Parts: sequence; C-alpha cells; structure tokens
Amino acid sequence: MPQLLNTSIREYVGVGEYNIPAIQPVHKLPSIDTWLEFEKAKKLRNKPAKTGVHFFEYDFKFECTWNFPDRYAEVLSAYDAIVTPDYSYYVDFPKALRIYNKYRMHWITAYWQELGLPMIPLIRIGLEEDWDWCFDGYPIGSIVAVSTVGSGKSQEAIEQGMKGYEEMLKRLEPQEILIYSNGVDYFPGNVRYIKYSIDKHIDGVDDIDKEDDDD
Repeated sequence: MPQLLNTSIREYVGVGEYNIPAIQPVHKLPSIDTWLEFEKAKKLRNKPAKTGVHFFEYDFKFECTWNFPDRYAEVLSAYDAIVTPDYSYYVDFPKALRIYNKYRMHWITAYWQELGLPMIPLIRIGLEEDWDWCFDGYPIGSIVAVSTVGSGKSQEAIEQGMKGYEEMLKRLEPQEILIYSNGVDYFPGNVRYIKYSIDKHIDGVDDIDKEDDDD
C-alpha cells in the first residue's frame, strides 16, 4: 500500500530551508540510442538495449512512481538511464505546490540512486523569486537534463527561461546538459539534444500504441 508521503520509506536531512533531498552527481552515461516515455517503457515486455526513460508527459501517467517507488524502481532497473520524474512545476502554481513537487523530484531521484538506478537529475528553475531555494539539492559539475517542452513560446517566457538557464550554468557548472526540446533552440554549454518524439523501431512500441488506441 502507498506510504504516507514516503516518509516511512526514507527521510533525508536535506538541503536549505525546505530540506530538499540532495542528488548525487552523475559523470558518465552509457550509449543511449532511444528515449522512451515512462508510460511506454513500463509496458514493454522485452526491454531494449541502449534505451533511456524520461517522464516528459502528463503527470497522471507517472504519479504511480511516487505512490509506489519500490515497485517502479524494479520496473525501471532494466533501462540504461532514467531522467528524474517531471512532477509539474509550473510558474503559475502556488509556491507551496512548486516547493512540494521540487521536493518530490529530489526525493525520488535520491532514493532511486540509493537503489542503484542510473538517474539523470532534471533541472527545474522556475521564477527568479524561487532562486533562493530552487537550486537546493542539485549536484555541482554533474550531467543533467533540461526540458523546454511546454515552457511557453512567448518572448517573455523565452527570456525568462534563458535567464534561469544561465543562472543554472553559474551555480551548478554542469558537465553536460541533455536538452529535451520540440524546437531548434540554442543553449550555451556542453549540450546534447534529445529528440522530442520517441523512435518507433523498438519491438513492442507499435503494439502498445495499438492497445492504447483501443482503450
């Protein structure tokens, strides 16, 4: 059964005013040919080689990871890399919810790292007014991931996002940045871009899509 906010599973001392769990740095990644959404990755019977998992999809599709972290750690253990679950962190959320989802992202990443999963920290920055806590718990000099999907395309949103990105470069000095984007964006730093849509050549993925269409 689900544990009360996972406090009975593990409690971390944490960093900063809100005791955000610290994520360990990542300095090496295996070769990844394909990135799968969690919703598809969890359904594949035969786990393909050189495949990573991301959570850039609707929250309801992976809320189960927070409710049952041990169960889904076992499911994901067959994959070569896992980006932090992307619990929504919209700038128009109440501050309490932004902090709560920040905490959840860090807790599950730290816990899954403890269990041996090859986690990639996802960086969420938010508003400039959040900078006094939104960088807490992130590793320095690590490989990290950033997503621009759903971040808005207005000039104001683009400028705000780039300002936060540049602040992240200063504070975290990432070794490499995996950018998940649906556009042709330019970001400074040691950047590698991840395709927005998944590849369909993996055995079983087409069958899953057909099953979903029948629901």
